Amino acid sequence: MRANQSLDRSLAWAGLLLNAAGLPWLVQLLTSGGSMAAANWAVGLSAILPALVLGVVASAALVKGRRWGRVVAIVALGLSLAVTLSYGVVWLVLVPLARPLLATGLGVLVVVELLLLIYWCLPRPWWRNGAR
Repeated sequence: MRANQSLDRSLAWAGLLLNAAGLPWLVQLLTSGGSMAAANWAVGLSAILPALVLGVVASAALVKGRRWGRVVAIVALGLSLAVTLSYGVVWLVLVPLARPLLATGLGVLVVVELLLLIYWCLPRPWWRNGAR
């Protein structure tokens, strides 16, 4: 097994676990209520849920070694990055609770999503079967 194949598989397992763990978090977000309840429902069902489901499908495909899993992972990460940036800024502006901690976590999450998106977009010579 090549080095990037083992990294691909490790990232795929991590993605599968994190996306699967994100589904109960989404349920908690939707049922939490509060001043952002309407926004949580709108963004949660229209953007976060599709990103999580795409992430689970992409990660499962990558664990199984399917090449199309990379394409689905790129789509899922792009959607997740768009939602994180837009909803994160709205959350920072409207919710004063723990703003510095939330801003730091949001910044780290955006950088991680961007690095993962770049990693999965790198070309791989699939036709060589690990010759180089």
